[in-house]
Amino acid sequence: MFNKKIIAAALAISGLFIGTTANAQFYAGATVGQARWNMDCAGTSSCKTNDTSFNILGGYNITPNWGVEGSYYNLGTVKANVYGVAAEMKATGIDLAGTYRAQVGNNWGLFTKLGLAYSKGEATAAFNNLRGSTSKNSTQVMVGIGATYAFTPNIAARAEIASRKVDFVGGDGNITNFNIGVQASF
Repeated sequence: MFNKKIIAAALAISGLFIGTTANAQFYAGATVGQARWNMDCAGTSSCKTNDTSFNILGGYNITPNWGVEGSYYNLGTVKANVYGVAAEMKATGIDLAGTYRAQVGNNWGLFTKLGLAYSKGEATAAFNNLRGSTSKNSTQVMVGIGATYAFTPNIAARAEIASRKVDFVGGDGNITNFNIGVQASF
């Protein structure tokens, strides 16, 4: 099911490239990096609080400075072991944010974004042959900052830091990710 979501998102973004215009108002891209989960590992025999994250994104610049951006994100899986109980948590979702961009020189740009993230937090626990899992959907505020470097008028490298709160049954956690990637404007 996860692969179907990735394929659907990739097809949707690739469809944006049809009928491109010369004013470069639409953009699409992908990033990969690391998500750091704000977890307390006290009392665990092993604990992993970071994992690989990725985003597939698309946006529209309404003016040279203001725009809107949406993305599908996967914040990876973290693991802990407490007295023989192995636990895993993972988070995926979509977000929609308003963006503000500022051009700094010919090739550099800075951006901020503020919006809502609709996340699915999943937790699994296993002890010997017993296994249980649960999930919870939530909508929370997301915030991010980043920079772009334009190699050409339509292709740019992108680096960003974003923070989201994800709810799990029985709790919640802040997840901050740092991603780098590429975006294409058209």
